[in-house]
Amino acid sequence: MAAHTWCGVDSPHLVVLSDGLRSVGTGVALRLEELRQAVALLVPPLVQDADPVQVIVFRDATLAAAYAPTWRGIRDEVAGFSHSGPDRRRLVFPDDGGRTPSVAQHEYLHSLLDAAYPEVPLWLNEGLAEYFSTFTAAEGRAHAGAPLRAHLEWLEAHDLMPLRQLFAIGQTSPEYHEGDRRGTFYAQSWALTHLLLSSDGDLARLARVVVAARDGEPFEAVFQREFGSEQALHDRLVAYLERPRLPERTWPMPGGTSPPRVRDRVSPAEVLTSLAIELLSRPVVAREDAEEHLRMALALDARLPDANAGMGWLELMRGHPDQARTWFDRALERKPVSVTAVRVLASRILEDVGRRQAREERKEAALYARAAIERALAVAPGDAELTALLARTWVVWYGDDPEPGYVEALRAERALPGRMDVQLDLLALAALTGRDAEAQRIQDLRFGADAPAESRHAALTARLAGDVLQATRALARGDTTAAEARLDAARERVAGDPELAAEAQRTLDEFQASLRLVHETDQQNRAVAEYNAGVKASNGRRWSEAEAAFQRAAAISARPEFQAQARRNATRMRQQRDGERAFALARKGQVAEAIAIFEAMDRAAMSAEDKAWLDTNLARLRAQNH
Repeated sequence: MAAHTWCGVDSPHLVVLSDGLRSVGTGVALRLEELRQAVALLVPPLVQDADPVQVIVFRDATLAAAYAPTWRGIRDEVAGFSHSGPDRRRLVFPDDGGRTPSVAQHEYLHSLLDAAYPEVPLWLNEGLAEYFSTFTAAEGRAHAGAPLRAHLEWLEAHDLMPLRQLFAIGQTSPEYHEGDRRGTFYAQSWALTHLLLSSDGDLARLARVVVAARDGEPFEAVFQREFGSEQALHDRLVAYLERPRLPERTWPMPGGTSPPRVRDRVSPAEVLTSLAIELLSRPVVAREDAEEHLRMALALDARLPDANAGMGWLELMRGHPDQARTWFDRALERKPVSVTAVRVLASRILEDVGRRQAREERKEAALYARAAIERALAVAPGDAELTALLARTWVVWYGDDPEPGYVEALRAERALPGRMDVQLDLLALAALTGRDAEAQRIQDLRFGADAPAESRHAALTARLAGDVLQATRALARGDTTAAEARLDAARERVAGDPELAAEAQRTLDEFQASLRLVHETDQQNRAVAEYNAGVKASNGRRWSEAEAAFQRAAAISARPEFQAQARRNATRMRQQRDGERAFALARKGQVAEAIAIFEAMDRAAMSAEDKAWLDTNLARLRAQNH
């Protein structure tokens, strides 16, 4: 591939790379720009502003097939494919003469949906892609929905599957990859989508479903609300397929698409790097193939930012963060910085460090990624993907104040309303900034009982982190009651998640232990203050005042040694007071009364020194009395 000659075609929403004729790339760019405009006019919720999609068109079908996705170790037999990586969305397919427009349009619909509504059910995703694969435009009119003979013939020879089964099929379902079931899935998805787009009423209902589901309502519930029961819809579909000819849709489309910009020569390193990132992005990562591509790219251009970022990602996968950072540093050397390289390195760094708990590691990684993202935003202001990553840096490390991250998360949510990762970050930052009602709303809407278990766990984890921060802040304000109540509520919230329930209990136990320590420290500080007051009064020979202070110190403290010393001092102060009273009586000639006072003193509570003092004074007074 490095020996191929590549050209590029850039249009407002596409970057087309091809090793074939320049006219192929130009034709693909023009056709897909028209398709995007037409879909935006017909079903506006299906089109969202996003960064340009990269399209790689091979002149060699065999080479293109070598990059096809795999299923259980076997390469899928597909005409092309669409995939979203951390750097960009991309399409890959061969130039196959007459099939190129339909394949390109099919895959581009997947890319549009990935930007506008990434959680779209698979049947609707494939159905829309098949429906708009027939798109054409001429004389200010758009056309779509031409009958696909292969699907119609398939459905004539095979039974429809129950809609409940169709709706349950996902990316990992055998029906999506294997034999006859695959044929039925594609054909029936196309037929049902064709039905839903056949009338203005159904089209409006479908648009409402997309908007409501993208905004958080369960797709199945809103779909049934708009289209009725599965059985009724199944009966409609059967009747629809019995028509002699399925209706096509035509709608006005203003012209005026600006001509794309052609680059006659594109470095093969750019293509090799892009394919390497695609290989690394797959559910089953093709590391060896990806590394081979990246090393070939770096042999052609050692400073290529995206290739260096890709090598850094590889090192992170291998558990070598220090080596990864060296590659990432190289990726950031070129000025202006590569936006796609920053997307790769920032997303991978944040994902990697998010699995760790070491405070300093999280801080260092988040600040590194944040600085890179801010440089990239200077090149591409308002880039939605970069904004989402910037918000995520504040989830990983919020320092003293997570508020700036919350602002970025709101921006990302407005730009990418259907993205669950963006919603999760917004929930996390709402929780961290004390916006409990908003965090609960997002959790209920996006991560409730119908959400996958992994998503629910992530949302509960985010809420727990927010609760811990708010409890810590309450404790810093001296409001221990609020802090303990917050942690109690957090424990109740995560009670159904054993892992988080254990973590919440540990946090609460640590907090209560800390409270006990704070209480004990405060208690002892008060005892020491009373003790010091006793010493001061003693130095001033205010024996009664000193005795009372030492007694209070002994009563407050929970430390036995301190209590014993305070009591001894209290006893000594009482002795000093009584001794002075006895000497005063003796000076008045009342020696017997003075002796009685000394004899009444508690020798058992005295130290040896005090006993010696008592004996000396008694002996002196007895001698005086005789």
